[in-house]
Amino acid sequence: MAARADVSASRLPGREFLSTLHSLQVPRPAFWRGVASRVSGLWLAFALMAATAHAQATPAVPDESGLARLVWSTMVTLDNANRTGNYDVLQQLGTPQFQKANTPKALAGVFAPLRNRRVDVGRAILITPTYYIEPALDSVGDLRLRGAFEYRPSAIRFDVIYRNVGGGWRIHAISVAEMDADAPR
Repeated sequence: MAARADVSASRLPGREFLSTLHSLQVPRPAFWRGVASRVSGLWLAFALMAATAHAQATPAVPDESGLARLVWSTMVTLDNANRTGNYDVLQQLGTPQFQKANTPKALAGVFAPLRNRRVDVGRAILITPTYYIEPALDSVGDLRLRGAFEYRPSAIRFDVIYRNVGGGWRIHAISVAEMDADAPR
């Protein structure tokens, strides 16, 4: 659902001031004539700019190919980290909060089970992801992608939360596991 701004001049701040200014029964110099309408117009223009900026700042859910690219790139980055033991890039692709909470060493510990079992997470790019819940933005604008790459007998399941930072989606939380394809979702 797109953000919608409902702006009416009667609800703008300063409207009471303008009404009072119009009701004054004192003579006004020529300089002040029309000031009330200009101020009212400026308030309206400012309110519309603020509403437009808010609508532009709220990201939309990417299309199907954009969603797949996000998940694929995350899986390839994780696969490369598991193969090399270097989790710096995975950490740097995260939000500032993710980076602060997860050092490369901590990420190596989190994904040690995948690395030790030599799970080929990179094979995820060979098929389209299946989403267990509809990709959507939550109340703060984070994008949650939860699903799997349905291989047999073992699927690669993921639950990733992305946050839009500077116009691009960055990892805010990530969980990846290899599970039996028939395991409950």
